[in-house]
Amino acid sequence: MSLKDLDIGEYIEFNVKKRFAIITLNRVHRSNAFTIEQLRFLKKAIEYCQNSEKIRGLILTANGTTFSTGMDLDFIDGSDHNAVKDLERTAAEICMLLFNGKPAIAAINGRCLGEGVVFLLCCDYRINVKDTYFQYPEIFSGIFPGTGCIVLMTRIIGIPWTKRMLMLAEKISSEKALEIGLIDQIVDSKEELMQAAIDKAKFLFPKNQTVLNAIKLCSNHLLDKIYHKAYELEKEASGWFEYDNKNKFISDFREKLSSL
Repeated sequence: MSLKDLDIGEYIEFNVKKRFAIITLNRVHRSNAFTIEQLRFLKKAIEYCQNSEKIRGLILTANGTTFSTGMDLDFIDGSDHNAVKDLERTAAEICMLLFNGKPAIAAINGRCLGEGVVFLLCCDYRINVKDTYFQYPEIFSGIFPGTGCIVLMTRIIGIPWTKRMLMLAEKISSEKALEIGLIDQIVDSKEELMQAAIDKAKFLFPKNQTVLNAIKLCSNHLLDKIYHKAYELEKEASGWFEYDNKNKFISDFREKLSSL
């Protein structure tokens, strides 16, 4: 599929700079809250990035002053468990694409709630403007925080902070988010935010892509393996140069790690 044939709806913008795709949420009138339709379009945009040899990574960001307020409860009834499960299933598929795919940078332009938090956790480097705060308010609607959220949070910010965000719906400031590892960098303005994200993309795009992707896969998947098994997988990744088809090596290695 060519870029001109990519249909991602009216609420997502897609550009390419320095061989990184810039995917921008643009449902500003609803604070970039997600409907199931928009999540399907977002999934399609990310899949395009993963399948295109011309794209080496992606930046996920948003227009307006809010990254996302998560699920749009005006478009989905939180008590309709089937509808919630459908949305969560699609969101989980997006998480897997980001977690197992090419290098991803989250550029967070304002408050970040619910599914917005989950998506940034799947990215490899997370930058936000200083007036950002993070919250997972699903407990107020009696919604279980699915989509791999608990798995990701406990790994990245630990069990106590996961409970504080998911059970107590605590608001986390930028400074606290940086301290606990939820984000990696704080900037002062939206302009600085995009420049910082593009600077990271500029660093990454000329590097050996097989090595980058192998490092990402090992980093994301070896934590819960016992040492000797983890080391055997790491050695397998270090032998990437022995394979003629590097894309197939990464694809096979990704499938192997995901199945363990």
